[in-house]
Amino acid sequence: MSAEPVAPPLAGAVSGDRAEQRATGGAAILAAHVARSARERLGEPVRRAAKAVLLHNLIVGLAAHGMPLPGLSESRALPWAERPVTAPDLAFATTLRMGARAQHDEHPRSVTHLGSAVTPAVLAVAPRDIDGERLLAAIAAGYQVGGALGVALLPHVRARGMRATGVVGPIASAAAVAAVMRLDAAAASDAIALAANRAAGYTEVWLEGTDEWRLQTAAAARDGLESALWAAGGARGATAAIEGRSGLLHALGVDAECGAAIVGALPGALGGEPVIAQMLLKAHPVCAINQAAVEVAIGLRRELSDADLSTVERVVVRLSDADAAYPGIDRAHPPSSWAQAMMDARQGVAIALADGRVDAAALHPGSAEAQRLRALVDVVGGRPASAAHGAAIEIELADGRRLERASDGVEVDRARSARMALELLPAAGLPTELAEQLPALVDGIDGAGGVARLVDALDGIAPWEALCRR
Repeated sequence: MSAEPVAPPLAGAVSGDRAEQRATGGAAILAAHVARSARERLGEPVRRAAKAVLLHNLIVGLAAHGMPLPGLSESRALPWAERPVTAPDLAFATTLRMGARAQHDEHPRSVTHLGSAVTPAVLAVAPRDIDGERLLAAIAAGYQVGGALGVALLPHVRARGMRATGVVGPIASAAAVAAVMRLDAAAASDAIALAANRAAGYTEVWLEGTDEWRLQTAAAARDGLESALWAAGGARGATAAIEGRSGLLHALGVDAECGAAIVGALPGALGGEPVIAQMLLKAHPVCAINQAAVEVAIGLRRELSDADLSTVERVVVRLSDADAAYPGIDRAHPPSSWAQAMMDARQGVAIALADGRVDAAALHPGSAEAQRLRALVDVVGGRPASAAHGAAIEIELADGRRLERASDGVEVDRARSARMALELLPAAGLPTELAEQLPALVDGIDGAGGVARLVDALDGIAPWEALCRR
């Protein structure tokens, strides 16, 4: 059992004169939603969606058990990533694993991995006896803040070559932790403002296939949590950290008029459709943009005999213009790293056609047959944008036949998650019993003792065993 994370007691209102100050900035608007969410009962649709994303993210995180991660070799171990002691380190360590297979959830409209930024941070500070509904509500609040802000910022984030998770993730994490700690609106605003200063991360990683993507998400969870802990202790954040003349929006190249419109639209976005119900849960260990393409390719492979496969002359993968243009998706040359392979639409589709599935271990460099097929794949735009990165594939065979199939996205429901658990967890060396029990444990998390039963099931599995142990 790893040492218990160090964190201050869960707070009620952090009261004082500042709680009475009226603020209209972006941080205050987001914080007001957080404080309100911490008080209100959770609606049934949000409750179901929160359980679905929690189950999925736990499964893919646990499936990375024993998976080698860059920088964590035995000779150069990083204690905060392998043997976390503090709550922020625990959030960092669990997020590293939740994203290790590239299957953590994504909010397509903001292209942000909200689950791996929010969930580990909340679980790192929540006590074992916390009411499960309160836990789910805090997670949902982090998703709502991250998604509402992320949609508004996405065009500006992309224009700057930044990664949405690195920019929005710390703010979503801080919001969720503020909710589970039940900070008042003033302290929650401080947490969000402090987290806005942690916005970082660039998409050059996808072009070079390096490892920053792992650290960007892990840092988002840790930095948001730290920001909330600082705010709980009385640290102050700039009231105009988001929209001020030297704030986040300015740094993203947003002019004053556009910035005012973004902030003005936040209340409506926060009160709109639950973001947690919009999440794309990944069935395959590839980028979210490639999920539908891989799924379609697996379906097409069932229609091809081995002899047919040897006569494939051309494969056209059609995505939306934005998805086809995203860094790393339309890669001309074969990938030179796992990170490049995960982003490379050609690679994912070729492996799906060659193997009938995409396994994380087989993603790079791929079999000789997959490498042959990759050279025949073209990635083009022109498909209408969909809420879940839809794709269409056309396969041309030497005898003139043409196979076509399309999908608007991949749906991962509770039943599919349960099947994934039964496949992935035993393959990672974890007990089949845990894989069998996990869906029911998450389903019952909002019952009496539900959180304790879930975390007890993770006992002995580092770093997960340290969650909710305060």
